[in-house]
Amino acid sequence: MDTSETFPAALAALARRNGDLEAVVAPEGRVTFAELAARADALAGALAAAGLRPGNRIGLQLPNGLRWIVTSLGAHRAGLTVVPINTWYRSTELKHVAQTVGLRLVVTAGTIFGRDVLDDLHEAGYGEEYGGAYGDTGSRSDGYLGALVWPADAALPPALPTGTPPAATAGPADLAFILFTSGSTALPKPVPVRQGLLLANGRAVGRRMRLRLGDRLWIAAPFFFGFGCENAFPVALTHGVTLCLQERVDPEAALAMIERERCTVYYGLTPTTRALTSSDAFGRYDISSLRTGVLGLMGEGNRLAYEKLGLTDGCSAYGITEGYGFVATTDADDPLDVRVHTQGRALPTQQLRVVDERGVPCPPDVAGQLEIRGAVTEGYLDSPEQNAEAFTADGWFRTGDLASVGAEGRMSYVGRWNELMKINGIRIAPSEVEKIIIEHGDVDEVFVVGMTDAGGDERMACALVPRPGADTAGLAERIRSHVRARAASYKVPTRFLVLTDDAVPMTDTGKVSRRLLRERFEAAEFEAAEFDAEEGR
Repeated sequence: MDTSETFPAALAALARRNGDLEAVVAPEGRVTFAELAARADALAGALAAAGLRPGNRIGLQLPNGLRWIVTSLGAHRAGLTVVPINTWYRSTELKHVAQTVGLRLVVTAGTIFGRDVLDDLHEAGYGEEYGGAYGDTGSRSDGYLGALVWPADAALPPALPTGTPPAATAGPADLAFILFTSGSTALPKPVPVRQGLLLANGRAVGRRMRLRLGDRLWIAAPFFFGFGCENAFPVALTHGVTLCLQERVDPEAALAMIERERCTVYYGLTPTTRALTSSDAFGRYDISSLRTGVLGLMGEGNRLAYEKLGLTDGCSAYGITEGYGFVATTDADDPLDVRVHTQGRALPTQQLRVVDERGVPCPPDVAGQLEIRGAVTEGYLDSPEQNAEAFTADGWFRTGDLASVGAEGRMSYVGRWNELMKINGIRIAPSEVEKIIIEHGDVDEVFVVGMTDAGGDERMACALVPRPGADTAGLAERIRSHVRARAASYKVPTRFLVLTDDAVPMTDTGKVSRRLLRERFEAAEFEAAEFDAEEGR
C-alpha cells in the first residue's frame, strides 16, 4: 500500500492530472474533478472557520448526491472524521449515533424524501440549526454546534462562514468514516475505518473489475452503507471513475440514466438487478455500455446480471462493513461458472480462513465459520466486550458467516452461521434452499428461516416476494413441488408466506431482518396468507 494515500490526496492528484474529467453526476448537477476539488477546499476552509479541528467528528445525513460527496471530501480535507447517518433513522437511532461518537455537527437537509429531518433531530436533542441557539462557537457542554442545513440548490451550506483551506491534515492512519452496522437484535455498532486502507482496498477491487480511467459508475444504493462509502467511493477515486448517483432505486430512471450517461460500471446487488430486469421499462433503453461491476453474492442473481445487463467483466464479491467493503472477489477473467457460483479469492489486502466450532481450520470445500484479517477494522468504537467476542486471540475477525474455501483459494458463501436450521436433526443453511427456490420463474426474492412450532421443534418457513405479474394462487404448492424435485425431502419448507416487496421487514441498517420474519411466522401474524403443507390448507 502507498502509505501516502488519503482521500484528499487522491482527489488532488485527479484534479491535477485529469481535471477536466467528470467526477460526479448527481441530482444537484455535475462537476469535474477540478471543480470537485475546489468545492472540497472551500468547504474545508468553511468548516475550519466554524471552529472544527482535525479529529472532530461530523454527522452526514443526506441522500446520495453531490452534497454527500463534497461534504465527505471537504471534511477529510479539514482532517475531520465523517459519520454517515442512515436517512431512515429516527430520533432514538440519531441520539444513539450522536452520543456514541460525540458529533460536533450534523450536515443535513431540511427534508429528506418528504420527511422533516430537523423534527427527528430535535426529538433526539440535536435539532437546533447551526448558528442558532448554540451560537457559531457552540455553547453546549458537549461542543455540539448544531444541524447545518444544506439546500440542494446551494453550492455550499449558506450558514457557514468562509475561510481559507487548511494545510493538508489527513494522514493514511486517520479515521475517514465511522460507520454504523447492526445485527438483528442490537443497536447499530460503530465501525471506524481508516483513510489508507480504504484507498488500498478500493484499488484492489477496481483492478479485479478491470476498471479504466474515465469509466462511469452507476449506483443508487445509499452511500451511508459500506457498499457506497467503503466501496464505490474509494474505487472511483483510485481509478478516475465518474460517479453517476441516484438517490434511490427507481428502475426506469436507473435505466434511463445508464443510457444517457453511457455508464460502464454497474453497482447494484441482486435485489436491484431484479428490480431493473423485471421492470416494464427494461428493453426500452440502450444499456449496452455496461461492461463490468458487481454481479452479486448468490448464483442466479449473478447469472441474471451477466446475461440480462451484459456485465461480461462483472465480478461476484463477498463484503462486510468491518472488512472495508469487499473482502473477496472473482476476477473479470475468471470463467463464468466461477463468477456465478463463487465469490473468488481474497483481495491482496485481505486474508480469510474457515474454521469449525472448535476453531480448527476446515479442509478445502468444507463449510465453517469465516474469519478475516488484513484490511479489517481494529474494533468497534469504545466497545471492549463486543471486540472480545468479535476477534480471536490471534487477531482474526469473526464475520458470523458460513463459507467454504476450495483448494484453489476461492470462497463460496453459504449463509449466516447463526441462521443455520436443524430440521429433523439435520443442519441446513437457508441459502441452500433459497438457491433452489430463486430459480423458479415466479419468484423475485426468497427468505428461508427456521421457526419453532408449538411442540418446540424447528420447522422450515419460507417468505416469498413474487415477480411482477406472477400468479400467486397456488404459488406455495408450486414452490414445494419445485424444491421436492431438486432436493431431499427435509429441504422442502412446510410453511409459506407471500409478501409484497415493501412488506419485507428490515433492520435499522437496511438489511432483511430474518429475526422479525421468524417472529412473524411463530406468532402466526400472517396466518391468513400462510399455506401449511402438513395441515393441507
